[in-house]
Amino acid sequence: TCAPRQVRCYHRRQGGREAVFGVQFHTGTLRGPRLRLPRDELDLAWQDQRFPPDATVEFIFSSGPERVEG
Repeated sequence: TCAPRQVRCYHRRQGGREAVFGVQFHTGTLRGPRLRLPRDELDLAWQDQRFPPDATVEFIFSSGPERVEG
């Protein structure tokens, strides 16, 4: 089923966690099992100098627990 999704990534620290980036996307826009997003499309990370300007995050989706090559 196509639906909007929100993903948040956190850095776990002693005593809590810190949000690193977040992203929202609609599964109906996916074309294949991979979604690659540049830094400027990631909430929080787009202005975080710890991320290089050419940084990307890649999501790999599958319908089961099998490993995806790459």
